[in-house]
Amino acid sequence: MFALIWLNKALDALADVYVRATPEERERMAAAVDALNARLRSDPLNEGESRAGGFRVTFPVLLAVVFHVDPVDRIVRVRTVKRYGR
Repeated sequence: MFALIWLNKALDALADVYVRATPEERERMAAAVDALNARLRSDPLNEGESRAGGFRVTFPVLLAVVFHVDPVDRIVRVRTVKRYGR
């Protein structure tokens, strides 16, 4: 298991996306973020696409999420969140 940390700026961005979403979109996003959190805690190196420097990007429902994996300390830090898709 990995420790999962959402940086404040990522949480703020997620909140901004969430409040602008329709009720149906909010339900879909909430379920997607819950599932993403579980995947990031269990197997973050197989989530999404790799980027330089230990960063990865993934696309849960309606979102683009950038996170950093530290495999030595077993920590995942969610860095940014943006609205993506419909």
